[in-house]
Amino acid sequence: MIRASLRGMVGYIILRRIAERFLDASTRETHMSEANPPVATRRGDDGTTTLLGAGRLSKSDVRIIILGDVDEASSFLGLARAEAAETASGGDIAELAISLQRLLYRVMGDIAMPGEENQIGAADLEYLEKALEEWRGRTQIPNEFIIPGESRLGALLDVARSVVRRAERSLVAGGYAKEHPHALKTVNRLSDLLFVVARNADGKTSLSKS
Repeated sequence: MIRASLRGMVGYIILRRIAERFLDASTRETHMSEANPPVATRRGDDGTTTLLGAGRLSKSDVRIIILGDVDEASSFLGLARAEAAETASGGDIAELAISLQRLLYRVMGDIAMPGEENQIGAADLEYLEKALEEWRGRTQIPNEFIIPGESRLGALLDVARSVVRRAERSLVAGGYAKEHPHALKTVNRLSDLLFVVARNADGKTSLSKS
């Protein structure tokens, strides 16, 4: 289901690029092939951007802010994934991270297309809750207050967690709790999961259960 929805998100990105290229064709000249589409459209130089179904929006619009927060969280997850892939015992974390990045792209799809049917649903929340219980069973959570930085991988996951929390606050501040209920619950549960996985990464020798 995640792969199918991801293809839908990729399709959305492609459609957006096509739309921007078409709308701005009169102001740009390019000889780039379809295999190497242009990145700079110059249409955002006025401080606005395009969302399909919403037209041009200010880059300070709450939806754009939320999308930026989620994108940033995914980027930090990517950094954590790259770090995990470099460690002998980080394979499970790397595999989880790419799955969570794909989930966040689908969250972005819901936020980016107002009025469309939400793709994030109860099954996604169930997936996160099962993952949370699995990683809790593999990790001893310290009783004391946690200061990030016991390990590089754990610190990167903590940064991703804090950005996910910011995205959650942005969703609530924007009044989208009712419009995207499962997206809100998903980012909330995701931050819990990242906290546990970060502690697992920190405690490979002392806190993590074998």
